[in-house]
Amino acid sequence: MHLTLLGFLWAVHLPDGVLTTPWLIGGFAVAAILMLIGGWRVRDDEIPKIALLTAAFFVASLVHVPIPAGPRAHLLLNGLLGIVLGPRVALAIPIGLFLQATLFGHGGFSTLGVNACVMTLPALLAWGLFQALQRLPWIRHPFVRLAFVSLSVMMVLFTVVYSVALLATNPIGELASLNTQDADAIVFHPLSAGLILIASLAVGWWESRLENRPEFALGLLIGELAVLATILLNSLALLYGGEADWHTLALVTVVVHLPIAVIEGIILGFIVGFLARVKPDLLGWKLEKQPCQPGTGV
Repeated sequence: MHLTLLGFLWAVHLPDGVLTTPWLIGGFAVAAILMLIGGWRVRDDEIPKIALLTAAFFVASLVHVPIPAGPRAHLLLNGLLGIVLGPRVALAIPIGLFLQATLFGHGGFSTLGVNACVMTLPALLAWGLFQALQRLPWIRHPFVRLAFVSLSVMMVLFTVVYSVALLATNPIGELASLNTQDADAIVFHPLSAGLILIASLAVGWWESRLENRPEFALGLLIGELAVLATILLNSLALLYGGEADWHTLALVTVVVHLPIAVIEGIILGFIVGFLARVKPDLLGWKLEKQPCQPGTGV
């Protein structure tokens, strides 16, 4: 395969000539539906925010994380866009992807619909989950913060072990079907599961001693989940909609982007903590009620 095409497949921008026609048509159809929903009754005061976040999403593709052997991987920021824009993210991401494909050749034009769905659906998931969790009355409890951080670490460790196990137990090259039984036996073995759980709890306990704001743990969880969901959808598109057998490359792509998930989770954690202090209405964040001081009425 041409080296340029191979390099694109390492990223989450699928190029032209990779997917079958039904997948290409379906991608544009779903992306169009998402854009119609996202564009419903857009207010004038929302346009600057959409434009600003679209520009941030576009610029993020230029921040490359170096990976051995030369493939490209970069920040996604779809979790951040989802939290801030909500349903309007379905407008920002396709425009950003179109600009990336036009100006820098990231991705393809025939796969623009699929790429938009791969990035937009996790962003909408991030928005819905953030809105649901941040309204819970116990969200600022220290135990919840420890649980969020531990869950974030557990997701990454589980994905690492499972992806590597799949690569080790499946032959390189053409594959009629992906064998998951051996990988399941490795990952869900009591020893493996126990070590992952212990390591996750240890990191969660360590982070709790750093005295970060409670919003950090929520942003960390949402940011990692958005990236993991994105690379999962990207891999599923390669596995089930590819013109060729991409199972090995799909699995390696997951492993390659796991550092991106961790980095984006940390970045989003700090951004959410910052915005919750200075601009909570941008997140729809509920302000913590301060107790009234006796005799002041405030």
